[in-house]
Amino acid sequence: MFHGREKELQLIHDAIDSKRPELGIVYGRRRVGKSQLLAHAGNPRNTLYFEGLQQASQKEQLDHFTSQLAEQAKTPKAVASNWREAFEALTHYIARRKCYVVFDEFPWMAAGRTELVALVKYFWDNHWKKNDRLTMVLCGSIAQFMTRHIVHSQALHNRKTFEFKLDSMPASDARSFFDDYRSDFEIARFLMVFGGIPKYLEQINPKRTLAENLDRLCFRKNAFFVNEFDTIFKEQFKVARTYSQIVRALAKGSMSREELAKKLKMKSGGGLSDYLETLEQADFVRVNSPVMLGGRGGKTRRVTLFDEWLRFYFQFVEPNLASIKLNSKRGLFDKLGSRSFDTYCGLAFEQLCLKNLPSILKYMDIDPADVVNVGPFFRQGSRSATKSKSKTAGLQIDILIHRRGDVLTLIECKFRTQPLGVSVISEVERKIKLLKVPRKFTVERILLSAGELTRDLEQTSFFHRVIGLEALMAGD
Repeated sequence: MFHGREKELQLIHDAIDSKRPELGIVYGRRRVGKSQLLAHAGNPRNTLYFEGLQQASQKEQLDHFTSQLAEQAKTPKAVASNWREAFEALTHYIARRKCYVVFDEFPWMAAGRTELVALVKYFWDNHWKKNDRLTMVLCGSIAQFMTRHIVHSQALHNRKTFEFKLDSMPASDARSFFDDYRSDFEIARFLMVFGGIPKYLEQINPKRTLAENLDRLCFRKNAFFVNEFDTIFKEQFKVARTYSQIVRALAKGSMSREELAKKLKMKSGGGLSDYLETLEQADFVRVNSPVMLGGRGGKTRRVTLFDEWLRFYFQFVEPNLASIKLNSKRGLFDKLGSRSFDTYCGLAFEQLCLKNLPSILKYMDIDPADVVNVGPFFRQGSRSATKSKSKTAGLQIDILIHRRGDVLTLIECKFRTQPLGVSVISEVERKIKLLKVPRKFTVERILLSAGELTRDLEQTSFFHRVIGLEALMAGD
């Protein structure tokens, strides 16, 4: 069953229905649903779908490509000793007919060599674009080859007619995987573990609780997720060692680029920047710049582990792998992780909100055109250079929106299993005081709470607005 992705589907359908040749590029991290989206978008009667083989030689890729062409086009298998001959066979078939052609995992197909990109350019310029009813898509997972030689390719830059990165699903789309069997509160807990990754959500049994699913999927030997970290990084990155070291370091907490470089014993520029860019493109990490207020504010960019499954894995699964690989019974998650899981969710909820900012802005009727800057606000504590050595307190705000008209909207995100009380007011008051807002600014105080509120908090008028999980689940 296919879920969500209405905007991406519409974009592909528009390309297929257009009256000009269309060359598209679709990319994203592993497991995010690129293949399923592209396959679902086409009509089987006029679709040719080619998928590259992982870690295969050019000879094996060619044999696989010509076999797929023969099977789908219902033609004899072409003999091709190189990609030029394979593309000539493809050209003969698609020259005049309406056709939707997908090259899935194109970097695998290219076997890491850029010659195939140049050959695609040549055939597009001299043959394929002559067919006004042709739509062709190059697809691949985020890795150095895909970003450098396809997404940012000079050869394809003036030829591609559409391009998009497929992100993880927003909560509003991911919610459909649960078929109304779970509450929004429990769905949020699921998403703080598995994120909006379709392949992961497909593994969930929505008729079972989160704890039951975690036991089955993560805390038994040979379970789906036990080796997922090693699997995905080996598939995603040709050389996974350094990428793995980076995310492991960030699992212990966000840090500046300089702090990360020092921890990894790397230079903060150059190589580390390239690694971080690739990890950020794949949504494994996020590099945040603090919201600035009229030129004031922190300048240090913070690098954060931004993938839900990786955060959960490093905190709950990896430390217990020895026990997990011996276990075949129910209840291991309850013994090993349930006591600290509520605390974990409290911290993870902020990132769930950040990933669903478009939905939150729409729910609050905030026009994106009015937003000057939005994101987390953070300022490191500092020690004065004076003899008194007085300290400046550090500050972190979950979400701060700077809007036109000198309006600041401060959103405090809370995920609690117990009712939230009035103590949250003093937390927010302290943050506003430390923020040192310029006098001309209005500060709107918003509470985004996933759980219940005490009667005392409900009766207070401190917050301009109190919103709940419906702000995330409503969609953008």
